[in-house]
Amino acid sequence: MIVSIINTKGGVGKTTIAIHIATLSSRIGPTLLIDGDLQASAASWAAWRRETEHSPSPVTVCLTGKAVFNEGKTLSTNYQYTIVDAGGRDSHAFRSALLLTDVGIVPIGASSLDTSALTDVLTVVDDEAKDFNPKVRVKALMNRIDARTKDTGDLQAFLEEHHIPVFNARVCERVAFRHSMNQGCIVHEFGKDPAAIAEIDNLMREIDALKKELSYEI
Repeated sequence: MIVSIINTKGGVGKTTIAIHIATLSSRIGPTLLIDGDLQASAASWAAWRRETEHSPSPVTVCLTGKAVFNEGKTLSTNYQYTIVDAGGRDSHAFRSALLLTDVGIVPIGASSLDTSALTDVLTVVDDEAKDFNPKVRVKALMNRIDARTKDTGDLQAFLEEHHIPVFNARVCERVAFRHSMNQGCIVHEFGKDPAAIAEIDNLMREIDALKKELSYEI
């Protein structure tokens, strides 16, 4: 199964989601993490992780541009799971990830800038990606949500109005995510925020359900 974390906007938490999915997937089977972002934040996290005793770990590679698809397609055959952290802009890496992936996850916050970027992503999916990769599933993920407020109402209304598939799981803005990443681990290993752990576990359950749906369609 290939899962890409995609958005044309930076700062939406793609890398945080990618490393959590990749690490938890590596507990199930061999997992490849492709860092397709020029900032290489996922690769930096992987380097920090190698300096710790946390395990298991996904195998992490950096691919840029069209290599995300061309090389990623070959590399992914050796792994049960492949997770792609695509760059935060409309680029060759972003479009290549859409061509490669089974499931595209679009992290989105409760702001007009985020909803505008989501619209851009879906336009690329509908106008181009589905012609080459008709089975790709793209779903929005409410991410970096402020847990202290109820500012997701407008976002929820936008998603419903435009009939955009969205994960039931929501991931809030929590210090534990930042601290765990800086230590080369995930919130499960950091172990200081049960709410953060529960949010990621909810997302993983939905991804697993999508995997089962896709297996029936093949």
